[in-house]
Amino acid sequence: MSLKLKELRKLNDEQLIEIYDESAKHTSVGLNYYTEELNRRSNEKTNNIMIRCTIWITIMTVVMLIATIANLVITIKYL
Repeated sequence: MSLKLKELRKLNDEQLIEIYDESAKHTSVGLNYYTEELNRRSNEKTNNIMIRCTIWITIMTVVMLIATIANLVITIKYL
């Protein structure tokens, strides 16, 4: 069974999972199936690490901005 592209794009995640699970009952997979899943999981972990790093960089940038403003205020005060 194959859906037209328009039909496929209209499906929500749950419907797509149901179709996948039903098709999986009658499908044989090769080793590439498992290596692709391992790669997907690795990419997901990397993405999560990158998000955390981005958040910390943003926090450090805000701290540096505040320190720069404080330094500017102190400098102007003593001129």
